[in-house]
Amino acid sequence: MPLANNKIGFELTQAGNLHILTVEQVLAFYLKKLHEFYVKAEAPTKDIVLTIPSYASNTERQAVVDACDIAGLKCLRVINESTAIAYNYGFFRKSDLSTDEERIVAFVDFGHSKTTVTVAGFKKSEARIIVHKSDRNLGGRDLDYQIMLKLGEEFLKKYGDDPRENVRCRLRLFETIEKARKLLSGDTEASINIDYLLNEEDLNRKLTRDEFEQLVDPQMRQLTTLLRDTV
Repeated sequence: MPLANNKIGFELTQAGNLHILTVEQVLAFYLKKLHEFYVKAEAPTKDIVLTIPSYASNTERQAVVDACDIAGLKCLRVINESTAIAYNYGFFRKSDLSTDEERIVAFVDFGHSKTTVTVAGFKKSEARIIVHKSDRNLGGRDLDYQIMLKLGEEFLKKYGDDPRENVRCRLRLFETIEKARKLLSGDTEASINIDYLLNEEDLNRKLTRDEFEQLVDPQMRQLTTLLRDTV
């Protein structure tokens, strides 16, 4: 929901009380939770460096810094993801790199909600970003959504109820579909089983890799276009 200060707020009801949280506050909670894991791993520093997509605006970058302040952490720097990728590769592969001959490497990050493609050149003592392209509307969730639409349609035809219209059912569908999708990266078939999905009716179905590829063909074409744009 829009707030008076032009920020976006999220409504949260807890113990009957309504709370409105800004994006910065939500991110701050997430950062604090991550920091707890580092403390347990005996790395209690509060100095952090955060990465952000290259297409992020100055307002979005400032929101990340503000979230760190709310979480009680010190953000030393906010850098582009493409730069972080190059830093990481160059640091750990430095001994394999040539002093004179440049090695060209392409990095493809197909995430949950976005995809980025970075092409970089490396030498032993230097690195450069050659090209970077992003699609902020292409990720694993888009693949899961196509499968969810298919399964929901089948469930509706079979039982007369549409799980796609129920928030709880959609969440259960997405959780199970994501697991099946990951299995299909190595197997040719995966099972999707959800007990009592809606009105005490179960969903039990096999999903083959071939069918999966057909369902997500539009998204794969979108990915192909993004890859070709980096050439």
